[in-house]
Amino acid sequence: MQGYTHSGPVDCNKPFDVGNIKGKTAIVTGGANGIGEAYVRALVAAGARVCIGDLDVERGSKLAQELHGTKFISCDITQWNDQVHLFREAVTFSQSGNISYVVANAGVFRQDEVFSYSGDNQEPEEPSLALIDVNIKGALYTAKLAAHYFIRQNGQQISPKQEDTCLVLIGSGAAFLDCPRAPQYCASKWAMRGIMHSLRRTASFYGSRVNIISPWYVKTNILSDDVFAHVSKVGVEFAQAEDAGQCLLRILSDVSINGHSLFVSGRKWAPNIGYMDLDLEDYPANALIQEIQEDQMKSAPVSLGLFV
Repeated sequence: MQGYTHSGPVDCNKPFDVGNIKGKTAIVTGGANGIGEAYVRALVAAGARVCIGDLDVERGSKLAQELHGTKFISCDITQWNDQVHLFREAVTFSQSGNISYVVANAGVFRQDEVFSYSGDNQEPEEPSLALIDVNIKGALYTAKLAAHYFIRQNGQQISPKQEDTCLVLIGSGAAFLDCPRAPQYCASKWAMRGIMHSLRRTASFYGSRVNIISPWYVKTNILSDDVFAHVSKVGVEFAQAEDAGQCLLRILSDVSINGHSLFVSGRKWAPNIGYMDLDLEDYPANALIQEIQEDQMKSAPVSLGLFV
């Protein structure tokens, strides 16, 4: 196994230069609204070309008309062919014919039927798992296509000619915190960490990186006004969508950042910038887990094709 060593938490207060992002092409799923829109705006401000994949045709089209260097593609991320079309369009939109960055942002939150109680003397009803289809199945499709294009562009052998490529998965505070009554959402966000852990040690072999952004409460349309009003009333400080955009640029601008999970937080926890590396993805102080991890890597299969 090559390409991944734990380097400690990212120093998020360190200045960064977005010069390497200029002219590159990015895909942002769910980029028409909310935090996804913030990622798109940050990328455009840094000089990137952005393909926006979203179901919201009206908002996505307006955003593409407003922002020079963007293209909107109607995309249901749960549909494989939709995502295939999105990536093909991004290649034709790219000035170099390459895709450099993929942000697997599209996701949903809804009342969780796995948690809900059917009632006394009632048979339990089959829960809808549609959230899983969007948040996990959709993200896996995105990860598959990102890996395909990154490898096709950079080849299957380490080379100085490889250009940096990066997949950014979107987690949540629910990826590492107790969030009552939302087992599907929590499972889907913990899953992003599982995908990243599975790919990060092999990504650099193909010139790629895999990281996660996990936002705290941000006022978007993912939750109802009533929920946000309650969150505000109990004194919880919101994170800002613009800070998530800057967090993305930090990850993309620094080719040494691989296998990390950055938390977009309230400013009370991260003054001035609104995000931090909680250093949750490795256990440098736990010698036992380090030893177990070493044995896990020793036993990893070596004959399963590209992703080894």
